[in-house]
Amino acid sequence: MKEIYYVKPIDNSRLVPVMDPRAPRQYLGILFLAAAVFAVVLFPSWQRFNGLEDGYRVEALQKEKQNLQESNRKLRLEEASLVNPVRIDTIARNDLGMTALAPPQIIREQAAPAPEISVVAAARRSTGPIAYQVKNVAAAVP
Repeated sequence: MKEIYYVKPIDNSRLVPVMDPRAPRQYLGILFLAAAVFAVVLFPSWQRFNGLEDGYRVEALQKEKQNLQESNRKLRLEEASLVNPVRIDTIARNDLGMTALAPPQIIREQAAPAPEISVVAAARRSTGPIAYQVKNVAAAVP
């Protein structure tokens, strides 16, 4: 048996859908709900990421601290070896060719006699263009 189909042209171009007044409110509610769920999921992830980042930063600082302590220890050992008088004497004699002084090479300088009366300098007033910069100062001169 053959079926027969009738085609009836329908023109819906003049029909306008009716706007539901509750639809925008529902869309906003769904949007806020999605934002809240996103924030609830994102906040712990963000905290974990910051914790991992802080852990890496602490590890790098601890490694830097160990390196600085090791270099400090090496510098202290080097300082101790450089200050050693026996080592200084050995380097002076062997590497630099220095020898101990002979008695005629040692000359003692005579100490200057201390003045018994201190002399006070008197400041004179300057008459030049910079007179405002000069102050009267009395100083004890030995």
